[in-house]
Amino acid sequence: MRERKFTILSTSVLNEEQIPEMPDSVDIQIIPFIEIVPVPLEIIKTRITQLASEKQNIIFTSAHAVKSVTRILLNKTDWNIYCVGKVTRHAIESWFGRIAIADSARNAKDLSDLIISSHLSRAVFFSGDQRLNILPENLKKANIPLEEIVVYETRLTPRHLTECPDAVLFFSPTAVNSFFSVNTISADVILFAMGDTTASMIRQYVPNPVIISAEADKTFVLNMALEYAGKHPIL
Repeated sequence: MRERKFTILSTSVLNEEQIPEMPDSVDIQIIPFIEIVPVPLEIIKTRITQLASEKQNIIFTSAHAVKSVTRILLNKTDWNIYCVGKVTRHAIESWFGRIAIADSARNAKDLSDLIISSHLSRAVFFSGDQRLNILPENLKKANIPLEEIVVYETRLTPRHLTECPDAVLFFSPTAVNSFFSVNTISADVILFAMGDTTASMIRQYVPNPVIISAEADKTFVLNMALEYAGKHPIL
């Protein structure tokens, strides 16, 4: 009889480089519960092309936004870029170069604090349609004008699970909504959330324990789950 392994479910796509070597005692399942769809070029191309010719303070909190914007750009820009998370930073460095990054932070709140302390006169925020309110609201309170341009949409792709995992990884409130729209879990399933807002959404559905990552980084969340699995083996 095959020994059962500790099963971790990721509700978002994980790239190969984001997945560390798995111990023999752990299985990982990757089932995306959201789909990222770039906004059609004709809607955003004119404004982004105009911004590309100007010196601007730019904010990215998602690698998806970086990808959506750079598909329009033909040349390097004179942008000072502020960003959240290691994956987003890597995407920015790949296109704009490391020198373009003015500052980065682990999460949206910390980034908004850095931007406010920098006393920017204005900024442009490339975002998704389901973005969190933390950064825009904080900049508004600090009287920093912010132009927000939605460059991608997040669509729910719920999937019904036939077996309950031992742990579930959530990286956004939208994925939480998608997951629980068609699934229930047992009380002993441990949940991992990227950020307080995602954790708060989870708690609206279930009372299960939630372990929160302070870093906006999928690998960091997965490593937390692997550490937990190592300390709580399936007997």
